[in-house]
Amino acid sequence: MCELINEQHNDIAGNFMALLSDFNYADEMELLNIGKLNFIQRKNLSQEFEALYIALWYSCLQISFPQNYDEIFKQFITVKLPKKYKDLKLHQVIELTEQYIELLGNNASTDLTPIGHHILSLLQFDETTQKSYALKITLHIRKVYTYIFERLI
Repeated sequence: MCELINEQHNDIAGNFMALLSDFNYADEMELLNIGKLNFIQRKNLSQEFEALYIALWYSCLQISFPQNYDEIFKQFITVKLPKKYKDLKLHQVIELTEQYIELLGNNASTDLTPIGHHILSLLQFDETTQKSYALKITLHIRKVYTYIFERLI
């Protein structure tokens, strides 16, 4: 029985890893008006979005698997994620994910506005356009949250 549960956890973590690998963050860059030649900014923001999406998945796990979410997430962090990242990069992604999990709190299913504002705080926008960008990116993050939630299993 324990082996079957472990296999299910592995499948759930594997499904998300495949989903995560499909994200290319082009939509996010376009929404934030980050040009293709802004290599460093694109690279940094891609890592931010990846960590954010892992945190969103964690939130989905909490709702869908209230008894097992922590075990599933630990298996993802210890088994699946090290296949994609090594050493320092792995540590950075995990640390950033933990920060997003903390920032999300229990609000991921209801209010993603603080996340949108956080993402914008990493960039420079003038005050006249910041509200518009905050709304756009927050709605996009909500769409991604729903997408992850619908493909949880």
